[in-house]
Amino acid sequence: MAAKLLDSNGALKPFDRWLNDVLPIASHQCGSWLRTEYDTAVIRAHQAAEWQRFERDKDVLPNLKWVPSTSPNPGADHRIYWGTILPVDHPFWSRHRPGDRWNCQCSLESTDEPATGIRHEDAVDPRKNGPQKGLKDNPGKTGNLFGQDHPYYPESCSSCPFAGGLTNRLGLAFRNKKKDCSRCQNIKHVLQRKDGFLMKNKYRNGGQLLIHEAADKAKRDYKAIVNIAQSFAKNGEVVKITPAVHFKSEEYKQIYKPLIGTKYERKCPDFQVGENFYEYEGFERPWNRRKVKSMLTHGLKQSPRIVIDNNKGCSDRILRKAVMARVNLPGHDVLEVWIYEKGETRLFYKDGQIY
Repeated sequence: MAAKLLDSNGALKPFDRWLNDVLPIASHQCGSWLRTEYDTAVIRAHQAAEWQRFERDKDVLPNLKWVPSTSPNPGADHRIYWGTILPVDHPFWSRHRPGDRWNCQCSLESTDEPATGIRHEDAVDPRKNGPQKGLKDNPGKTGNLFGQDHPYYPESCSSCPFAGGLTNRLGLAFRNKKKDCSRCQNIKHVLQRKDGFLMKNKYRNGGQLLIHEAADKAKRDYKAIVNIAQSFAKNGEVVKITPAVHFKSEEYKQIYKPLIGTKYERKCPDFQVGENFYEYEGFERPWNRRKVKSMLTHGLKQSPRIVIDNNKGCSDRILRKAVMARVNLPGHDVLEVWIYEKGETRLFYKDGQIY
């Protein structure tokens, strides 16, 4: 989310544009909280840059002054520190600092005014009025916008979704490994991918299953699509579960580039195997045999390679009849048809042959 704050030229995106870019990976948040995260991230980025200047200039301007908030409704917990002047290296700035509250509008300025000493710190209950979660660290010293006590971070390495399999998780727990997410090689490997696809599974035969960060995990058929994609990956294929994105977006040009200029341009098939895109078709209840025809017709509008749900156990004779009817229809491209039933995926039609 932090990486999406900047555009390709390194300029800060307006909030509405950033909101559009992060909604697929932050759909659990409401708009007002995302606005708070955006504002706080921008504030702390500025504060990090300012802290570097404070350190650089402290020989000339040795002290920092707490400047009153510009907010129309400033918090009382920070108000008592307004006007406090202390040396740059004073430990107070590690305990209390502008920016350690969400959406804090206070600031610091360097000065050669004499120090005032600490005012009213004893009157503050650190359990209630200390830094809020994720904002305890000084971004100017750590280089991180948010601290590892932020709710987005896992509580420990053994509970981290990027820690690997169960054996590795248990090993981390027994070794009591110290959490250091910002330097973790597992997460760095994921973030180094620039195309938005995250590795879910990797197999010894070279097969890989990757899922785009914007894939709709709340989709009714999502679990089936993952199972189907996994079956291809287990056979040594590189498989990507793709998102639904606007055909004019940069993401569409990157993900669905092979479709541009074809009859399937503007379509967003469910997953990609190698260079080929596939569409999965489930059915709306109640079930009847006509649903097979509907699944084939609808799926083939998205891609010439489709997988259809046959968990109701329709006979191969009926499936063959429905597939061949579409193969023989003018203007219908039918390259592959796969059947998904009882958790398994099997090839049914390819290159004019029924399997």
